[in-house]
Amino acid sequence: MTNRDKSFTINIIPHDAAGNRKEWIISGRGLVAFRVLVVLILVAVTGSIVILSVGTAEFTRTARLRETNRLLVDSLSTARELNLRLDEVELELQEIRNTRAVIENLATAGVSGDYPE
Repeated sequence: MTNRDKSFTINIIPHDAAGNRKEWIISGRGLVAFRVLVVLILVAVTGSIVILSVGTAEFTRTARLRETNRLLVDSLSTARELNLRLDEVELELQEIRNTRAVIENLATAGVSGDYPE
């Protein structure tokens, strides 16, 4: 059985024939370092993709929360306006009750049991 060559070759070939062809042969310790570098780059790219996807999901969730918060603020301002209107109506009703009590007192004050009707 023949021993297999344990090297890695990188060829850069230009599209046109006039360009210079470049070739690098990596073997030995350089090949180990190259493999470690490739693995580190793959881990970094994979980690970046994971972080980006989690960040995008978080951004979407934040946008939904922001929209919900806006709706709640609108609802709260509407509730406060209604509460102010109800307070005004309650004051008007209290004023009407007070006026009615005065009118009833005036009507009953003129009538006494001593005078015949």
